[in-house]
Amino acid sequence: MCGIFGLTISRDLGYDPLVWSNSLTRLFKLSESRGKEAAGIAVATQRLIEVHKDSVSASEMLRTPVYKAALNRGAAPFFTAGGSDEPTLAAVGHARLVTNGLQGIDANNQPVRRDDIVIIHNGIVVNVDALWEELAAEDVHPSAEVDTEVIAAILTRSIEAGASLEQAVQSVFDRIYGETSVAILLRQHNVLLLATNTGSLHFAIAPGGKGHVFASEATICEKLIGANGLPGFSGAEVRQLKAGRAAVLSLDTLEWLEFPLAGQQLTAPSLSPMLVTQRRIEDKAERIRLAQRSMRRCTKCLLPETMPFIAYDAEGVCNYCHSYRPWVRKPQGEMDRLLNNYRSKTGAPDCIMAFSGGRDSSYGLHLLKKEYGMTPLCFSYDWGMVTDLARRNQARICGALGIEHIWVSADIRAKRANIRSNVLAWLKKPDLGLVPLFMAGDKQVLWHANRIMRETGIPAMVFCTNQYEKTEFKTGFLGIQSLAATIHKPSTLPGVEKAKMVMKYGARFAANPAYLNRSLPNTLTAFFAYYALAQNYLSMFDFIPWDENAIDEVLISEYDWETAPDSVSTWRIGDGTAPFYNYIYYTVAGFTEFDTFRSNQIREGVLDRETAMQMVEKENQPRWQSIREYTQLINIDFDETIRTIDRVEKLYLH
Repeated sequence: MCGIFGLTISRDLGYDPLVWSNSLTRLFKLSESRGKEAAGIAVATQRLIEVHKDSVSASEMLRTPVYKAALNRGAAPFFTAGGSDEPTLAAVGHARLVTNGLQGIDANNQPVRRDDIVIIHNGIVVNVDALWEELAAEDVHPSAEVDTEVIAAILTRSIEAGASLEQAVQSVFDRIYGETSVAILLRQHNVLLLATNTGSLHFAIAPGGKGHVFASEATICEKLIGANGLPGFSGAEVRQLKAGRAAVLSLDTLEWLEFPLAGQQLTAPSLSPMLVTQRRIEDKAERIRLAQRSMRRCTKCLLPETMPFIAYDAEGVCNYCHSYRPWVRKPQGEMDRLLNNYRSKTGAPDCIMAFSGGRDSSYGLHLLKKEYGMTPLCFSYDWGMVTDLARRNQARICGALGIEHIWVSADIRAKRANIRSNVLAWLKKPDLGLVPLFMAGDKQVLWHANRIMRETGIPAMVFCTNQYEKTEFKTGFLGIQSLAATIHKPSTLPGVEKAKMVMKYGARFAANPAYLNRSLPNTLTAFFAYYALAQNYLSMFDFIPWDENAIDEVLISEYDWETAPDSVSTWRIGDGTAPFYNYIYYTVAGFTEFDTFRSNQIREGVLDRETAMQMVEKENQPRWQSIREYTQLINIDFDETIRTIDRVEKLYLH
């Protein structure tokens, strides 16, 4: 199981920052034998609880500058304050053995923060699912997969109901089932709570009560207070917190009081007075969220300061808004005339629909058949990243409309191996400009579109992309400013711009030779298909209005169209790659395709800025289920991948 530990000192022990840091290093290294998958620490004074965690072993975390910075921030109030302003300094730490929740996701690692509680936990809450079902009736839900969170949730609910901290801890152990030892810090109370139902907590008190140390094993404590042990603990006795017992350590006075978890009255009704000055809880995730929310954004649209080549005028309006050309649709009657030229009088297929299974192509198929009386033949290109959800939606639409469906399948194994090669190359040297390589495998759809037109003799090919989807930032991160090509026909990009792209990619490949892998021929043919082939297609939304709500309503009500369980949006849910690359963009740059999509809607006047901002805050949330499935499909390690992305330098952290 995991290793948990803690150290609390008073000024009387005479520690300086180096002695403090070295003492915690010893605690981490001794506890690491119990778990090497992740590590974390919380440092508490009266003013602050600083939380830091990482999805690496304790030994690796200790070497990182971010750990050292977090430790310094947490301890600074104690070492810089005078007199009784900060009488004690406490830290609790965790060396994780993964038992519940993947460690690559930072929220699953410890210390776990929920509401006003910071908790470390050794053990497994076996009935965690049943407990969350009970809490759901009170509108209390998990935010991560780790079982520790349910302990914090129950504790919070008990305190809110008026229980003392001691009574709240008792209520937790009354409800949980399984092996559990915890250490808890609370934002509003200057105490450290310890509790165990197995006896896997051992502690020692420095002579004169000047400090306290605890750990998961007696031998760890013995090594800490033995020869050359922690300063000030020489001669201390190692004791066990027995199974079914808890303790409260006052961080004002270092008074230690034990009490039973069940069956007896408490010695005192309340040992946990509110702090006069309520302290803050700060952790890495919170700092990142705050930095993302604090990014400067265009006052008209949503584009943030991390958008490539962005500039703001005196009123805060960005250059993308100033240069935006309104979406001028062609007369709808012109599309009617075009389709009339192709409409079959015998019921034979009269047009081809490029059918991804996404919402726009699904709706386009509906319109062609029901509104325009066409007999489409739809084709789908499976390059290995068409989701099962998309397949089910394709089956719904084609079955309901009686439309013939042609599948063009690539060598799926080879395609996924190509993606894997490029993702692994990217992880060696992360570069936002090269993220589009993950999607290179789908560009051959344009070559197959031309081939099917030739083979069937059907001259009309219909696509359903819309101008809101234009994402200049993908090439912007490559160092190329807004491209002069329509979203429908990238082949219209001027030759000079195409040459510039080749040079930019070549330079990045030279800087990271891992890209010179088995996927290179596929990447080159993708570039050719996307930027060189003739693309004489009819784009439906060049002629008719694009209304998101109307599209969703038709698809869901008439076809029982399926939405994704891990997304509030219906966009990109048929593409297995989108959740992964959007997670990268959001983590590193603080925005995704949704920000550019909604910004274009703002510029068109179909969405107000406040509503758009509320939408992207939800739409940008990581789609963990889909990301996990993506890593499984291309056979890369989920935890290692998320860990690497998490460590990429953030563009919004200054």
